[in-house]
Amino acid sequence: MIIGLIRHFKVDFKPVKSIYSADDFSRAMDLYENSPVILNSIKLSNNDWDVCCCSTINRAIVTANNIYNGKVIYSNLIVEVPVMPFTKSKIKLPLFVWHLGGRIAWHKNHHSQPEKRSETLIRIKSFLDEISGNNYKRVLVVTHGFFMRVLVEQLIKNGYRGKIDVRPVNGKLYIFNNGN
Repeated sequence: MIIGLIRHFKVDFKPVKSIYSADDFSRAMDLYENSPVILNSIKLSNNDWDVCCCSTINRAIVTANNIYNGKVIYSNLIVEVPVMPFTKSKIKLPLFVWHLGGRIAWHKNHHSQPEKRSETLIRIKSFLDEISGNNYKRVLVVTHGFFMRVLVEQLIKNGYRGKIDVRPVNGKLYIFNNGN
């Protein structure tokens, strides 16, 4: 099977501060979630893909609808891994520290995160089982940056080959193939 991964188009969001409290970080993440995307001119041929699987988050939906005209299946299994403050203290930290701390907390299955790493891995397994069970040969997946990184780890563990940037580029197609 060939799986094409695309990170949603760039979100039109600019942080308004350089230092955030836990509450400020939560509000900033809410703003990001509800910000519009910046459209890109990439178009993919329907002939290259049997189906497009798309996250149910709006920025992915807008991306999928702009790049692909074929059958799109929307799935909660491939939404972004949510990130929340890793502490409720009043400490103020740079935005990247909140992100990094939240992702470390996720990796450690910390209670501060709404989804644990183990739960994300279950979602990924369910998604991969679903697409392989439908006998698709070429699947386009429109999803999110952090989720893509975790998905790629699992694809490689399952015998897929391909490359992805350390920080997946918005709107760029990454191809993974398991040789079947």
